[in-house]
Amino acid sequence: MTALLSRLIRASESPWAPGVLFLLALALRAVVAAATSDFTPGVEIWEYGQQATCAAQHARDLCLWDGARQPYISALMPPLTSYLWLGLFAAFGMGAAPHVVYVSLNVLMGAACTPLLYKLAREIGLERGPACLAGLIITGYPTFVFVSAGYHATNFTVALMLSFVILLVRVARDFDWKAALAAGLVGGLAALTRNELLVIAAAATLLVLWLGRKHFTIALRAAAALTLGVGLVTAPWIARNYIAFHSFIPIGAQAGYNVWIGFGPYARGSGNQLDNDPEARAAAAVVREGVAPGDPPESRFEPRLQRAFLDDAQPALREGGLGRIAGLTAQRLTLLWIFDWTDPITRSPGYWLPWLVAHALALWGVIMVWRKRASIEPNAGAFITLFLVVFTLAYSVSSIFVRYRMHMEPFIFLFAAIGAWSVLARWKRD
Repeated sequence: MTALLSRLIRASESPWAPGVLFLLALALRAVVAAATSDFTPGVEIWEYGQQATCAAQHARDLCLWDGARQPYISALMPPLTSYLWLGLFAAFGMGAAPHVVYVSLNVLMGAACTPLLYKLAREIGLERGPACLAGLIITGYPTFVFVSAGYHATNFTVALMLSFVILLVRVARDFDWKAALAAGLVGGLAALTRNELLVIAAAATLLVLWLGRKHFTIALRAAAALTLGVGLVTAPWIARNYIAFHSFIPIGAQAGYNVWIGFGPYARGSGNQLDNDPEARAAAAVVREGVAPGDPPESRFEPRLQRAFLDDAQPALREGGLGRIAGLTAQRLTLLWIFDWTDPITRSPGYWLPWLVAHALALWGVIMVWRKRASIEPNAGAFITLFLVVFTLAYSVSSIFVRYRMHMEPFIFLFAAIGAWSVLARWKRD
């Protein structure tokens, strides 16, 4: 057994390991997608795809439908994958073909997360062995495998996010403005898949200034390049929204609805509970039906809809006060950082057993770092903390779904790899 373990450890330290892991991840996701994906036209492709479907059917920019089934211009969701869908519809029509291509790209992006996490592990100071284990965890982790067979944007977000973090860690090392510009460009793309990542990009700029305060001029140049990169990517979308809505909408326009699901009359700790509550769904439909159809330039439908949800949430906010806000926030923090028992998928051993093993190892990895028996670059740790804090704040005031946690889990997997490598090393010695 010791000889086998030694061979596995040597294999994990091979320079070929990330490539092998990528191929393994690609094959695993392709098999699952082939077996479980639904390519039927009309299958649920979520709001990202719906914005593109409306645009393709009406030969216009991204849109959705009001209560009278008339299209209205939309900035509801971050636009990157919506425009991807629109391009696929233009190239392949509205049948099954664009669904097949989207899932194929989803599989590819999901597999790319494996070498990207390996690369991030190396960038933060881990040796090849634990870096390989981090890649192996995300390769076989069930939620990351099965999300590749569907139509969520999670894989695109995670792949771009990991690329963004890798570049940020490099920026924090020598404050090179070219690396910072590249980080900004990638961070801008990442933000166009997830609102929170624009907040992270802005905070990362300030963090670069802080980390480089002893060489402020160089750090300022890097921070400016980072900001420029983000701005170059996001400016066309922001300009489009300003022209359409006459207001500043940086990424997605969901504020009213987010307050309603977070603290409105039917708010729960879990978004899954809210989605599966017939009364809550009926109440949301009533709010929507109360907004007059039509989308004239002087009174756009989507801002009126968001205001209606905000207005409907106000009585619950006033009556519940700070106590209710604190209670709901605490519930979400528990679901996010301990365990989400509200989703039926989490009750399966296929979910909770890998979750239990990965998080036990991550806790041990944190202890190893705390005791200085393992180390990561301090600047890298600052960026990882930034991502985790912003995601935690964002989700604790809106709603929690299992897939939202997937934006945080690659960072948890890094510590799980540290813990696993420590256990393997001790096992080898014994």
